[in-house]
Amino acid sequence: MKRLHTILILMLLLNTAHARLYWVFLVDDPGRPPAVISEKAADRVALRGNLRIPGSKLVLPDHIAEIEFLGFKIKTASRFLNAVSVDVQSEEDIYTLKQLPFVIDMQPVGQRPSRKPVAFDSETSLARITQFEYGDSYTQNAMLGIPALHNYGYDGAGVLIGIFDTGFNQVHPAFDAMDIVKTYDFVDQEVDVTTTYLSNHGDDVLSVIGGYAPGELIGPAYGASYLLARTENIGSETRQEEHNWMAAVEWADSLGVDIISSSLVYFDFDGTGEDYPISALDGQTTIVAQAANIAAARGILVVNANGNDGPGDMTLWPPADSPDVLSVGAVGPDEVITGFSGRGPTYDGRIKPDVVAQGSSVQMVSGTSGYKLGQGTSYSTPAVAGLAALLLQAAPDISPDSIISIFKANGDRASNPDNIYGYGIPQFAYLFEPIGGDQFLNNLTFPNPSTYDFIHLVLPHRIPGDVDDAKLYNIRGQYLGELAVEKVSGTTLRLNLPDDTLLADQLLIASVRIDDKRYTGKFVYIKS
Repeated sequence: MKRLHTILILMLLLNTAHARLYWVFLVDDPGRPPAVISEKAADRVALRGNLRIPGSKLVLPDHIAEIEFLGFKIKTASRFLNAVSVDVQSEEDIYTLKQLPFVIDMQPVGQRPSRKPVAFDSETSLARITQFEYGDSYTQNAMLGIPALHNYGYDGAGVLIGIFDTGFNQVHPAFDAMDIVKTYDFVDQEVDVTTTYLSNHGDDVLSVIGGYAPGELIGPAYGASYLLARTENIGSETRQEEHNWMAAVEWADSLGVDIISSSLVYFDFDGTGEDYPISALDGQTTIVAQAANIAAARGILVVNANGNDGPGDMTLWPPADSPDVLSVGAVGPDEVITGFSGRGPTYDGRIKPDVVAQGSSVQMVSGTSGYKLGQGTSYSTPAVAGLAALLLQAAPDISPDSIISIFKANGDRASNPDNIYGYGIPQFAYLFEPIGGDQFLNNLTFPNPSTYDFIHLVLPHRIPGDVDDAKLYNIRGQYLGELAVEKVSGTTLRLNLPDDTLLADQLLIASVRIDDKRYTGKFVYIKS
């Protein structure tokens, strides 16, 4: 609509004063055709998706045709929700749609949040100070153990990351080497995602996760590939940012995305009287939470900001409330929580955020060539997403729920989590081994801690041959028994533990020999 003449816009607004965009949820008809997704997406679903994969079928064309035959305009058909978004002009329209035998329910599409999810910073350029090769980005990286992982050879290569934000100009030299696979503007429905307004928030976020300018700024996942989606319009009071976010998830899913990093939240809408109630902070109710949950089931890790409305209780916003989302709060360089960092709990009592990272005095790009410091959970989020990308590079088989468990288990407050810091600052560089190295100690294990009768051991490369033996030891090196071994994938072994009557709550070591190499992994066992 931004391209229409102003008078025409005013006429349309007068004629459609009560128009709203509604989700119309449909029955699950067995005739729904399968969705066409990329080979990379299919591989991801097979590798990391769960046993019941939603979102694999399109909305039934007959349902779309019947709604359009009645004169309604469909904006989007969502295979994740099995729903369509429809322009509704009146209560009579709602009644008409609800009478269709294949319509289950209807819900208004959310508007742009009045509580801004980000804190925009001034464009003040900083003096260029070199601290190692990271420049002023060293502290934010070191807090998460990133420099050690970079030295091991991990940079996110082979991982596809989707960034959802306000738009991206990408003219800064820090983006010159970045691999941008595809872009799409879900606000203006076009491929070009560059912005025409003063916000550089998208570039800020992108630089934190993947910028590469040695001596100034290095993002954790500078070697990853990226999908860029503009889902937020800060230039006008549009009615469909939540709708755009949902559409962007399906788009990224179809292209094979591995991780979605989003510094946007949705809950409190602008003056419509249709805000979500506080009870919707249960990780299941809002459209964006539902979209994130389906993405996780399809093998996509969603990393989302907890929001900047702290310090009160229950100041997190969807989709950060989802149990399937790795939600991120913000600490300062001193590792003390910032005042603005959103707090939990969720409405159903779960701890949020999951983890925290540096979210103030964060080094990022500024303009076309400068650098600045910014603050907000918007900037702690891409740093955590970048660390997750290095983990997926090392162990491509790990499912989203296992990644979240690894982050929590390795937070510095894992033994005493709360709704301020969550499980704390994650650091697990000890789980990695140098790429191409000859030593394979401390391989990644999950779940960790484990209450199950098995663990998974993730090797740093594809399993080269048959497993010769697998043994279990306690931390003192005492032999506890043999482990039955199953190959889960090319790099992951399932190790079945002995009868738990033989075990106690303790730190254990699994040891596997393949050919002439020995692989070990430490994990905490807790009797169920």
